[in-house]
Amino acid sequence: MTKQLYNRNFGIFAFVIAAIFIFGAGANAADEKSDFLNYDMVMGDKNAPVEIIEYASTTCPHCATFHRDILPELKKKYVDTGKVKLIFRNYVFQQPFDVFAASLNRCVSEKRFFPLLGLYFKRQPAWVKYKEFGELKRYGKYAALGFAKGEAIKIAKIAGMKESDAYKCLARSDVLKFLMDGNKHAVEKYEVNSTPAIIVNGKKLDSYQFENIEKAILAESK
Repeated sequence: MTKQLYNRNFGIFAFVIAAIFIFGAGANAADEKSDFLNYDMVMGDKNAPVEIIEYASTTCPHCATFHRDILPELKKKYVDTGKVKLIFRNYVFQQPFDVFAASLNRCVSEKRFFPLLGLYFKRQPAWVKYKEFGELKRYGKYAALGFAKGEAIKIAKIAGMKESDAYKCLARSDVLKFLMDGNKHAVEKYEVNSTPAIIVNGKKLDSYQFENIEKAILAESK
């Protein structure tokens, strides 16, 4: 599988966590409710015989390719026909654009989850701005983090999220904990270290190409 070209030990990741509280719109513990999407998001018939789990990062170019070029065919041929269900799980790389976008994606309604996810993938070049982020770091780490947060929020607003709700979402420690726990589970259970990672009926594939996924589906369908 092609490795995702991100540094999982991004130097200012600890500041991302701090920024969730510092830049939040006044949210506090009393505002936190378990009303975000803290469970698997499923595409297709939940009782389908073959289960595909996709671990993906919102800032991963290979994941964007998968959603643009491979998923539509997979959905048409296997998901829409009731043969396969696809479970999407975030795998968050330790860099701010991904942390903020993945968090916002978990604070929408179920029906808006996949549309917003698709928008993050489709508009990746427009909002994942590493060059500008790096330039802003000279003015302070929080200035750079504020920029990354703003870019992630712009996409969420296009999908219908209110800006005030976006800031409240990013001030929630439970959303961040859910994402980090998901990362831990992915590593411990499936040894995920790159994205997209595709698991078919519990077996991790070595490629996310359509032919490889289809071969696994057919093998599990016998």
